[in-house]
Amino acid sequence: MDVAVRDLKAKLSAYLRRAAAGERITVTDRGRPVAVLGPVIGRVDLEAAAEAGWLTPARKKGFAQVRRHSAVRPTAEALDEDRAE
Repeated sequence: MDVAVRDLKAKLSAYLRRAAAGERITVTDRGRPVAVLGPVIGRVDLEAAAEAGWLTPARKKGFAQVRRHSAVRPTAEALDEDRAE
């Protein structure tokens, strides 16, 4: 979507909400593109992504239990041995 600078100034909050929701907005000055507004890079609306079909929600909730193992010897001893080789 394109929006003129004058219109952007008048309705800034509305355009920021749209950009935060994932829409890319090209700002124009006298018909020439000068900037692009869009969502923050790295943040994803997971519900919208699932609805759009490019993200598949997990089938299970939570994490699987981790099996713990007992060490045969201290970590420092194993490191010393590894570094000696």
